[in-house]
Amino acid sequence: MAFMEKALVVYPADQFALLEKIHTFALTHNIKLIDVPLDEFLATPGMFSDQADHVVALVTDQTAHQFIDIAKTLNLSLGFVPLIQGGPLATWFSLPKDTEAAIRLALEDDPEAIDILRCNNEVVLGSVTIGNTPFVNQRSSTWLQREQSPWRYAMYWLALLWRSIRNLFTISVFPVTITTEKKELHTAISGMVAIENDIYSAAARLLDTTISVQDNRVSCVAIAPKSVVQYLEFLFGSLLRRKNQRKLPSCIGYIKTKRLTLTTPKPVRVVLDGRLRKTDTVELEMYPRAVRINMSDEYHDFHEPIDDNKDTMRTDNLPHNEERISMITRHLPLFTHALEEDFRELFLQVRDSAVAHPHYIALMILSSVVATLGLFLSSTAVIIGAMVLAPLMAPIVAVAMGLLRSDRSLTTQALQTIGIGVVLGLLVSASLAMLVPVKEITPEIAGRLQPTLLDLGVAIACGIAGAYAYARASVMRSLPGVAIAVALVPPLCVAGIGLGWGSISMIWGAGLLLATNLVGIAGAAALTFLVLGYAPVKRARKGLIVTLVSVGIITIPLAFAFSSIYQNYRIERDISSFEFVYQNQRIEFTNIEVNARRHAIYLRADTIGSQPLDEASMRELKAELETRWGRSVILEVGFRYRL
Repeated sequence: MAFMEKALVVYPADQFALLEKIHTFALTHNIKLIDVPLDEFLATPGMFSDQADHVVALVTDQTAHQFIDIAKTLNLSLGFVPLIQGGPLATWFSLPKDTEAAIRLALEDDPEAIDILRCNNEVVLGSVTIGNTPFVNQRSSTWLQREQSPWRYAMYWLALLWRSIRNLFTISVFPVTITTEKKELHTAISGMVAIENDIYSAAARLLDTTISVQDNRVSCVAIAPKSVVQYLEFLFGSLLRRKNQRKLPSCIGYIKTKRLTLTTPKPVRVVLDGRLRKTDTVELEMYPRAVRINMSDEYHDFHEPIDDNKDTMRTDNLPHNEERISMITRHLPLFTHALEEDFRELFLQVRDSAVAHPHYIALMILSSVVATLGLFLSSTAVIIGAMVLAPLMAPIVAVAMGLLRSDRSLTTQALQTIGIGVVLGLLVSASLAMLVPVKEITPEIAGRLQPTLLDLGVAIACGIAGAYAYARASVMRSLPGVAIAVALVPPLCVAGIGLGWGSISMIWGAGLLLATNLVGIAGAAALTFLVLGYAPVKRARKGLIVTLVSVGIITIPLAFAFSSIYQNYRIERDISSFEFVYQNQRIEFTNIEVNARRHAIYLRADTIGSQPLDEASMRELKAELETRWGRSVILEVGFRYRL
């Protein structure tokens, strides 16, 4: 490799040791050096331009840009020796980490012209940050040391995560007008990063394309969250994003162009390679092949010159609607708000669902008949068929939307429709109960007489799924599955059977399960619509209070029921491991049934052995269990022979 015959060496006052290394290298390669202090060169560069046409500059990322304008104006070539090994400049330009190798590269006679980005007529070598972004400062020790060890790399990502979360308390969105040579766009962003040589940054990782710094274009990443939740989703998605993932994050826009002007109503924070500015107009312009600089082979292999004459405008994720822009620039909401054009069709569908149409009444009667007969037959398949037929899910979702949007007429209409369905179900099932001569509580009936908090959990999950299915037309086919999971009609028909038989306990148990499903679905659906942005929190406050109070009230008996079932379970588990010896043999208990009440525990079980327990042994067992559990025990013990 040939080296320069003569070169200027521009050095800061405190870098004599490095300057000595450069002179040592120059002596061994017959290179004539002219030393120039940094202050003198920057003050009067023209005085030195006739002494050599190549400049070796000892620089950081904060000082390198000062040489670009001088080199372009005076037609000088440049060689950079970075003062910070592994720093931003070395990373941007793929400069050697070894000092000797960096000196060799800086003095080679092989400069090539590269593109230069200017922001408001200032040279930018790495990137420009506009507004607030979650990305880590690349001059921080966390960033500089990130590749030294896996621990350092983990600390870098933790710092990125912490900065991202901290930004939640200060994030704001501002309106902007973005103008390129071919397009003008009115939108709103929280920040933008214009990338030149900083292609390994976190901002560049968001893109699904490889950035070339020698394509006569600047790549801009615009961050435009529509809510705090979407911003959080973007943050965590960015941390877990795989390289070259094929889809942009939901609140990211990507623009690649030769010239871009961004204007804002008020001055915003702009950072050029760490240099802070504040302005209401940002002009970015790329100057192709503007300055000749000695770059490494690695740099040239990765950034082959490309004459790209095409702009890229991927701005679908940016807000375009004036109503949306006005909304998020005033205050970034917690959840993304749906615009009127987004939910007009859904709202019409929900309002139609609140009406008791003839087909609703017909399906309600048919599903009640099928469910009641399935309960008598104890046929799961028949009961599932009734669940699919049942039309109750639609008016419950309408109630949720009415509560959320404080729409009294919609809520009232939907409640009336639900009431009609409930009355029809009770009448049909009660009539069939009186007609069918069998009065046996089948397993399918018994399974709906003791609702607990677990049933409320099922209702809540189904309410979320139902609301989401209504809001997203692409998943509407999931509604039958939601109807099967929540099982609205079977408990209604069990209550009707109890009404036909005159059983208060059946009416109470099944009625509580039905109320649990109704309240759970409506409450969860309302919250889901809120998260999806179909009403602001302020407007939904009254409906949410009604929903939470209803859920709180229904939770009380469910909690008692769950506590009772759990207590029975603990006693059953205890008796299963209980050892009772009768005539030198250990007695085993099977088919255990427990009913724990306030003052007594009713225990029914079978014993297995060679002979049954006599009365004395029964009393001894009863006494042991009463001592063990601290309550009176009522025993019903059967016997099964083991031969």
